Amino acid sequence: MKTNHAVILLILTLAAVLTVSSLPCWAQRTGEEKKDEGKEDIWTEEGTRPPGRGPRRGPPRFELTDEEIGRIMKKLRQSDPEKAKELEKLRKEDPEEFQSELRKHGREEFGRIIRERINKWREKIREEFIEWLGKNYHREAAELAKLKGKPELYWKKFELLRNKYWRIFEEEKRNPDLAEVLKEDLRLREKRDHLLRKIKTEKSEKKRKELIAKLQEVIGDRYDLIIRQKQIANERLLKRLEELKKQIRKSRDEIAESRQEKVRIENIKKRTQDLLKEIKKFKWGCKLDVATCCTTANG
Repeated sequence: MKTNHAVILLILTLAAVLTVSSLPCWAQRTGEEKKDEGKEDIWTEEGTRPPGRGPRRGPPRFELTDEEIGRIMKKLRQSDPEKAKELEKLRKEDPEEFQSELRKHGREEFGRIIRERINKWREKIREEFIEWLGKNYHREAAELAKLKGKPELYWKKFELLRNKYWRIFEEEKRNPDLAEVLKEDLRLREKRDHLLRKIKTEKSEKKRKELIAKLQEVIGDRYDLIIRQKQIANERLLKRLEELKKQIRKSRDEIAESRQEKVRIENIKKRTQDLLKEIKKFKWGCKLDVATCCTTANG
């Protein structure tokens, strides 16, 4: 009798497993779900961020490469072999959680990797700046190159050039028109300073008047450039304003759509399913064949 009960229980268990496995997977995406890609999830919990601030801005998430993961794991195997084994298992089961735990337990090596990346980034930008300097201010770049054998003088000169030209270098990538204005403004400021020095030492009244007339002309040109800079800044603001208007229209449309009863019901249903997915499923029995399970049940 006990044997019959065990067999019946086994059959019912197998039937339940087969029934569940035949159901469509919640993770499987339908055509409509694919269509909704890119839409903001209404259920996204963003803490207490006030409305109207727009999406958070900042650097992209720091993702470790396979080589960097290998470095951290190697150190961890030496310092804490058991934890390393746990993380290796976690890497297969939950890669995202693995990355988080790896940062926590491999903090020292992780910090070293961050510093290395920052140094590489700085070196790359510095090389780009020096290359740009050679194309735009060849004489200054040549003077810097001559100091390579004298590190202290080299870096002192580099900082001077950086302070002088860095904004132009950066704006050339973001806004070439503004970069050209800044270049011309720099040229006029240098000319202005040169004229002021000459005026200060000039003894002849006639020549002083000529120099002052030239100075006034330079100041006039600079005035026009300053107005041009303001105009470019204004154009940038207008462009940003248009982008904000588009975001407002998009947000308004999304709100209107979300208020539709059909959409409301679909969102509630989908959210319920998503939450249910997070509930851990109970693991039934052992991974044995039917005969073994029957024997175990009989025993």
